[in-house]
Amino acid sequence: MKMNWKLSVWMTRLVVSSAFCLGVSAAALADDSPETIKEQFGPVLKLEGKARKEINAIANILGPDSKMKSIDATDASGEMCMLETVSKHNMIHFSETPEKTHEDVVYFINPATFIANGLDVTKLPRHPKELGQMKPLQWYYYDGTYVEPHQGGQLNKEFVIMSVDVK
Repeated sequence: MKMNWKLSVWMTRLVVSSAFCLGVSAAALADDSPETIKEQFGPVLKLEGKARKEINAIANILGPDSKMKSIDATDASGEMCMLETVSKHNMIHFSETPEKTHEDVVYFINPATFIANGLDVTKLPRHPKELGQMKPLQWYYYDGTYVEPHQGGQLNKEFVIMSVDVK
């Protein structure tokens, strides 16, 4: 069970990195040579069974009519970001090089529901101001008043933030 979860996170990161970081679309792929496609998407093309179905399900979420927007945060943190565009207050970051950090996947969640249900988010540990300082699976509070290192800017809104170490 643990291995399937790790594979899911890895595949999600791979799709985001491949589809958005490389800036390719289905139309662009049609114009690429087989060698280029194999080089850029080799790990995805090798997937079979449930893994292939899962990667296709994830790819369908990332289509042009999606409510998810990609943000390239690689200059700030080496991460790709998916922002939920309805509230613009939930996002997830995926490290392009998870072997170099223990902050492979970073969740940014709107704290409103937690607060409405009685959690005093200000009592959570303060979100670190530098990369690599998060303890995996520990929730942190970010008050929006300083530069958030994964995003590379001041976000001006509160989040509860947690990282997952996949590699």
